[in-house]
Amino acid sequence: MKYKTHDQLHEEMLQDPEYRAAWEAEERKDRMQALLKAWRQHAGLTSAQVAERMGVKPPTVSRMEKNITSASFETIARYAKACGIDSATVEF
Repeated sequence: MKYKTHDQLHEEMLQDPEYRAAWEAEERKDRMQALLKAWRQHAGLTSAQVAERMGVKPPTVSRMEKNITSASFETIARYAKACGIDSATVEF
């Protein structure tokens, strides 16, 4: 009996529209979280410094970087501004 690799199984499962939608949503979330971290690092800031610039407590920024799905567009724009990013020019 030949077993399928994870990649083979994943490719088969992507044919299911519900699975594909969930997988794509997770991919978008992962990319957005990486983008937030890249903005902060590019600005040379700690999460505490970003929090201070946003007027929130550091755990708020930490939670946002770990679970972007709970952040509103306005909050992400404030995060970008705190990092020196012009949110009007950013494509999400």
